[in-house]
Amino acid sequence: MSVKRALLLSTGDRYIVIGLNFVTVAAVSRVLTPEEIGISVISLAILGIALSAREFASSSFMIQRPVLSREDIRGTFSLMLALTAAIAAFLVVAAPALASSFHEEKLVPYLRLVSVCLFVELVPIQVVTLMRREMAFGKVAMINVAGAATGGAATVALALTGFSYMSFAWAWLASSTVTGVLALALRPDFWMFKPTFKQWRRIAAFGGYNGAIVFLYRAYEALPLLLLGRVLSPHAAALFSRGLTVCQIPDKLILGGAMAVVLPAFSASARQGGDLKRSYLHAIEIITGLHWPALLAVAALSYPVVDIALGHQWQAVAPLVQVIALASLFTFSFELNHPVMMAMGSIRDMFVRSLIVVPVSAVVMTTAVLLAGLMGAALSLMFIVPFQAFVSLSFVRRRLSLRWDEIAVAVRKSGVVAALTTLGPLAMVVAGGFSFDLSLGQAIFAGCLAAAGWLVGVFVTGHPLFDEIVNAGRIFRNAVAPT
Repeated sequence: MSVKRALLLSTGDRYIVIGLNFVTVAAVSRVLTPEEIGISVISLAILGIALSAREFASSSFMIQRPVLSREDIRGTFSLMLALTAAIAAFLVVAAPALASSFHEEKLVPYLRLVSVCLFVELVPIQVVTLMRREMAFGKVAMINVAGAATGGAATVALALTGFSYMSFAWAWLASSTVTGVLALALRPDFWMFKPTFKQWRRIAAFGGYNGAIVFLYRAYEALPLLLLGRVLSPHAAALFSRGLTVCQIPDKLILGGAMAVVLPAFSASARQGGDLKRSYLHAIEIITGLHWPALLAVAALSYPVVDIALGHQWQAVAPLVQVIALASLFTFSFELNHPVMMAMGSIRDMFVRSLIVVPVSAVVMTTAVLLAGLMGAALSLMFIVPFQAFVSLSFVRRRLSLRWDEIAVAVRKSGVVAALTTLGPLAMVVAGGFSFDLSLGQAIFAGCLAAAGWLVGVFVTGHPLFDEIVNAGRIFRNAVAPT
């Protein structure tokens, strides 16, 4: 399969799954209460930490291995199976104690049911990893879309029929089952599931640093949700979780598409011994030109965005979205830092970085939640995210011989574009009596003003995105022109 076709399939797969997940979140948020969703949020936070142990037997071992033997494939599955069994056993046994610590007995059936899901999903994980190695992205897309569609439909249907918070757990089981059956239908190689532990040392060695990094970050990501669920209520955990979800819309809808173009070019430059520094700065310029304007628009239009995405019962999320979106402006390099460090063989630096930022971030987040509750958690990100960005960029700068002024030059045009994008929505806010709670009609008009401001900004500054727009227009004209 050509790289262009693989990229097209991979990008299409990503956007279809994102769309299905968005529809699911929007529908379920209108059916279930924040309290019900909060139980699932807390459970998934616990699962996130527990499942990080499985990264010590990462299936990525099969992708990175130059020559892959049957023993390697069977060994990876066997080690993942053993770790999954340990995780599931822990969840089953510890569920009552965990539920008691959160004063929420409903966590017990949820955690015990998803422990079954962990075994079922091992099959599609194994098969999909091998398909990715072979660049069989068409089959991967079929499996991913089928899983997302099944999970979304099951979640909404179960929520409507009264399964409450358990809708998510049963839908996970349904999705895992469907993807597992489809994966085996597309690749019925049952020999790969025969246990063997001959290669366990090699596999575990590969996943060492990676597993430690994933564990640290999963623990940090779960921390605010667990703290809010424990100190306040599942309702508070759900509000914070949905605030993060809304602020990730630009990442997934806009940045995801950009990364599909930026990262392959960056990786190719690394393989060919090209100028990684130049590629990195160009990628930052493209990303910030899309990401910053979108985040500022979400912050300015937080109330109508929340109303459209989640429903009116989630209006308390809007002030959180404003704060989180502003903090997220500093995440512009996060998607690039991992591949550039991996390309330069600096996974140990990534681990050291994690040892620096995670403890500091955890202390700040914990203090903020204990002192100021839900809004404190959001406000703490105004320190945590810039701090993480500073440390990450410091490591990247050392590897690429980057200067701070070079980074500033790379993002200055994007700053102007972002400012011009925000003028329209802010003008609507001022015209409405300095109220961010715009009507749907006002929000649509403000969105059009934001889009116009973005186009003007890209043209006036001569941003590299202008060339991309021109090229896209040329391709479209050629496609629709009569032959």
